[in-house]
Amino acid sequence: MTNDTANATAAQLDIVARELSLLSERLTDAAAHARGLAAATDWRARAAEVFHQQSERWAGAVSSLVCTAETARIAAARARDAAELRTAGCW
Repeated sequence: MTNDTANATAAQLDIVARELSLLSERLTDAAAHARGLAAATDWRARAAEVFHQQSERWAGAVSSLVCTAETARIAAARARDAAELRTAGCW
């Protein structure tokens, strides 16, 4: 890998890591919002109970995506660091 290629790779991976970080934040916000909607639902009606259960389930599924996004972000950051080390002649 040439220095120019390593520099370009590092720059692209930096963008990927930043975007994955933003994605994690948005997923966390979406899950919190869904949980807030579930908590605000009037539990007396059957439809409200179903809504509450489904929104809690959805919030849990979205929360699990945060872990996946963070794992991908860390992998991108490590690859970026490796490309930067190649550029610096350390690898």
